Order: sequence, then C-alpha cells, then structure tokens
Amino acid sequence: MSSDKKTELSRRDALKAMGAGAFGLSAAYGVTPSALEKFEKMLREGRYVARFFTEAEMAALRVLADMVIPADDVSGSATDAGTVEYADFVLSISDANTQEAWRDGLVWLDSECSRRFNKDLFVSCSDEERASILDDIAWPNRATDEFIERANWFNRVRDLIGSGFFSSQIGAADVGYIGNVFNPRWQGAPPDALRALGVSYEEWDAKYGDLQ
Repeated sequence: MSSDKKTELSRRDALKAMGAGAFGLSAAYGVTPSALEKFEKMLREGRYVARFFTEAEMAALRVLADMVIPADDVSGSATDAGTVEYADFVLSISDANTQEAWRDGLVWLDSECSRRFNKDLFVSCSDEERASILDDIAWPNRATDEFIERANWFNRVRDLIGSGFFSSQIGAADVGYIGNVFNPRWQGAPPDALRALGVSYEEWDAKYGDLQ
C-alpha cells in the first residue's frame, strides 16, 4: 500500500483497528474453545489441511494477510503465525452466507486486478498494484460509495487475520504478553491503585496471613 499515513496498513495500524476484542473474535464465527484447541494442536504438529479455501484462494489469502501484518524487526508476518490456516478453519465451520461473502471478496480482488491492470489474479499483480487496490478498501469510513461494500468485507478480513495473529505465540510476543512467566521483579500493585480499590497488603496480611 502507499506510504500515505492515512491509508498505510502497518502492523500497528492493524492492532489499533482490532483492539482488545480481537482475541475473542473467533467466538462470533461459532468457534468453541475446544474446537480452537484442536485446531492449534493440529497446526503445531503440522497436520492441518485446508478445509474450506481452495489452493488458489489460500495463495491469495496468504498475500493479503501479509499485506495486513507484514514481518518486521519485532516478529514474523501473519502467515508465519498461521493466520491463513486459522481463517480457513474458522470459515470451515461458519454459516453459508459468511463463507460466500469471503469467497466473493477474493473473486472481486482478482476481477479488480483484471479491470485495472489486465492481470487475471491478485497474486499476479505487483506489490504496488495490490496496494493501490487495498488503499481504496482499507477503511469503511474512508471508502467511496463504489468501494464501501468491499471495504466492509476487507475490514472483516483484517479483523480475523488480526485475531489469529495476536492470539498466536508470535503475536503475543509482538505485543509483549508474557503470561504464565514468573517475574522476579514484581513489587506488587502500585499504592495508588490499591488506594483506589480501598485495599492494602497490610489488611490482607492481617486477615489471611495465618493461612499461608
């Protein structure tokens, strides 16, 4: 995409767009925690096979995903994190309307490449050509009437790719999440926060110290 700060979709732009709700987005597609756990296990073991997208659609989605979240000096790209497989898994158990919308969007990308650049496929276009298309559908509130429908579609694509990335090992490291890791420098909650809650460590020790 162009270097215009208003339209460039960098990793940080994607994070702002998704927000905190990105981690639970799969639930909106009907994915249960147990199903997601099975998917993650298959992905880790290298056993995941595409269930919904065709090989050509997977190829297009890989290019698209890495334009949404490219590799940088912090971590790998969207495809490195397995987001395309994640999207395929989610779509494989989604309703027919959702599946059709995703397929239609990918078909539109190819047709737009043909219309603008006389190239049959999105993956056949140059980085600059692909970026010029995504610039027009990057954000629904900036899209013209001609592109608003596709902008809404791309917004859903970006959200799902972001959800897969930022809930993966690579994505968690990218935002600095270190859950389940012992922190020897932990000094307890800040005094201001404790006062705001009306609690104190001294009160806790007085009540429960004998139980430790």
